[in-house]
Amino acid sequence: MWQSSISNQQKSDAKPLVAFMKIFLEDGFSLDSTAPDYRDRVLELGMRAEEADRHFLSERGVTSRESGAVLKHLRAFHRSGVLNAKIERLQRLLRSASIRDPAPGYTQDVFEVVRE
Repeated sequence: MWQSSISNQQKSDAKPLVAFMKIFLEDGFSLDSTAPDYRDRVLELGMRAEEADRHFLSERGVTSRESGAVLKHLRAFHRSGVLNAKIERLQRLLRSASIRDPAPGYTQDVFEVVRE
């Protein structure tokens, strides 16, 4: 039987991490799951988002690279309202169709702007 080296916790962290990564794609994106280069495009977007995410975190003194630690910091930044501008931009991009994502709709706009 096939065994995965990824723990259940890492699998659980993957979905919210992907959602957070989308807020770092400032220009939006377009994915077509029927395109022959779909997987390459997803990987390229992931690398772009990861680079922007790391830059954002390093500007705030976070050096963590492990997915659980990164998710913990991103959640804290979200709760504190630091990500509000990025979330609002993502919501505008979703409304203007600047983001075309074959993922289910309920996974698209999962963050709310934090009001104090």
